[in-house]
Amino acid sequence: MEREYKEIGKVTLKEEENLVATLVDKEKLDLRVWMDTEKYKGPTKRGVRFYLFDGIWDEFRKLIEKVDKEVEKLE
Repeated sequence: MEREYKEIGKVTLKEEENLVATLVDKEKLDLRVWMDTEKYKGPTKRGVRFYLFDGIWDEFRKLIEKVDKEVEKLE
């Protein structure tokens, strides 16, 4: 069975590095650092994959909300 990948979006981290959000098989979200250099173009080992329907994704969203509130305090 071939995996289905759908890139949702990306954020530039630095000139040759992007954080890419990809939906995998309509059930997992992969957040991975991708490189684009002369020597290598593609994903790195740096990243995380969430299963969207096991409750962990909801916990991660809550964590991001907490981080966002702390960042707002710094501004």
